[in-house]
Amino acid sequence: MTICLIRHAQSAFNAAHDLLKPDPMIFDAPITKLGEFQAQQARSKVEKFDIKTVIVSPFTRTLQTAQLIFGDRLPFHISADVREQLCNSCDVGSAPSKLSKIFPHFDFDHLDECWWYVGEKDQRGISVEPEEVFMERVNNFASHLKHENIHSTAIVSHGNFIRALTGIKPKNCEIIEFDPSNHF
Repeated sequence: MTICLIRHAQSAFNAAHDLLKPDPMIFDAPITKLGEFQAQQARSKVEKFDIKTVIVSPFTRTLQTAQLIFGDRLPFHISADVREQLCNSCDVGSAPSKLSKIFPHFDFDHLDECWWYVGEKDQRGISVEPEEVFMERVNNFASHLKHENIHSTAIVSHGNFIRALTGIKPKNCEIIEFDPSNHF
């Protein structure tokens, strides 16, 4: 069973954010030039896997990363289930109408207008997704992978999402093999 979890390439938020500084307030951040290079490097690494389909988070950075790694040679399934835990400005998404203008060859019709977490806003005006809500989403997705016997799939997602599935916080464009039967 081949499932490859791939963290998105470096985003403008990643490049600007420093743990000692406040949130740079870059919403749905695109990838940087370094991020483009990272994704191009990852392209050769995924060739050794028998990938037949790609599940990708609807954030700009993951869509760009998936496009650079896989081009148009595989079917893409856009899934808000694999989105990042909303903690910072970069984790606030873009509406499907906006995404479809940027990525006209992808189907966003199944997404809600606001597909990211919405709740009480903090002082930045951001609805931080509670850990228990996030973990329920992650565990439901892992169960879906297991029960549907998903394989030969790459999942282009985010650091916290991959950490929640595997216990590993990957670097940008790092590829981690995942077996859902080992997820508790």
